[in-house]
Amino acid sequence: MTAPDYTDEQFIEGLQRLRRLQETASRTDHALVLPSTFTAESTALRHGLPHWCPDNILAVFVYPVRGGWNADIVLRDAPDGCSVVLDKGTGQPFATRAQAEAFLFYFVVAVAASWDPIHVFLSGPASLAA
Repeated sequence: MTAPDYTDEQFIEGLQRLRRLQETASRTDHALVLPSTFTAESTALRHGLPHWCPDNILAVFVYPVRGGWNADIVLRDAPDGCSVVLDKGTGQPFATRAQAEAFLFYFVVAVAASWDPIHVFLSGPASLAA
């Protein structure tokens, strides 16, 4: 699946929003916003969806639609059969812009934390983590 057509203005805003979210995520204590099971889940994410990594996120978009707000995460690349656009789902908009932006924040934090060396190290072989 290809990404929807975004205007030049939306695309520039999406790049800027991603940069701001990444900066905020890098300063956020992951333990405050992620579940306690996250270390185990991050291993599953890295192995099951390796294309969901910080370097593969191209831009993030928030835009109004009928009935609310959409939030899209657009990846640079995805394996055959996988979408490059990650969203809440067609026809299921967020009620408010704040909810859409919160979805993007938590997604970026979770992806950044999944690939953070401390989580990669902790989920590695026991001989390395000891």
